[in-house]
Amino acid sequence: MYLDLMSKNGIKVAQNLVKDEHYLHAPVDVRGSVEGYWIGLDCHPALGLFLLGRPQATKVAGWYGGVQDVKAGRCECTRWQVLNLARVWISPVFQPGGVGYRADWLPGFMDRKGEFRSTLASSAISAMAARVGFDYLMRRPPCFLDEPYQIDWLLSYCDTRLHKGTIYQAAGFELYRTNDDGIQTWRLRLPPLTVVQHAEVREAARVNPRSHAYRAKRAQMCFEV
Repeated sequence: MYLDLMSKNGIKVAQNLVKDEHYLHAPVDVRGSVEGYWIGLDCHPALGLFLLGRPQATKVAGWYGGVQDVKAGRCECTRWQVLNLARVWISPVFQPGGVGYRADWLPGFMDRKGEFRSTLASSAISAMAARVGFDYLMRRPPCFLDEPYQIDWLLSYCDTRLHKGTIYQAAGFELYRTNDDGIQTWRLRLPPLTVVQHAEVREAARVNPRSHAYRAKRAQMCFEV
């Protein structure tokens, strides 16, 4: 199993695919700065996908919020340090009953009854979590390097009326909360950036036109004040 970071065109293809095939039948809101990965096998280059972006909620009490919230001790990190795993899709071909649901192709195990159980989704999530903090920041460099930018958490939502959250448990997520509608919030702490990765992200931010424009705009506002 391997992961390929999507191109811009790949994200468009994936958005159309989840609109047609994912149970929500809706693309991820592009305002969340969407990135994604194809899940592949040597025998099949795109057997599933992940789409990620910034959380829709800009603040969750006690967890994340604005820079000033962190400084005041109201939360542990900023919203820029959290990513939302918004869509997980695995082709039916590689799910139970599909012709690709095979022990010689997919990661998994044999249960007590001797039946094969695939761990494709949770294994792919774990592999993605190991690299997404760096990949995302290289694709979308931070604007202000004097503020926290390292991505510390990956979250995902689970509608308990439709799913049990099994893949999140298997991938090491912790259940953060369940709201009155039965929507669970699962979260996974991501590995910290290495010294080399920090340096690469900071260099990417230094030369990135968007980051440069935002820094210039803030500097101008400060000058005018």
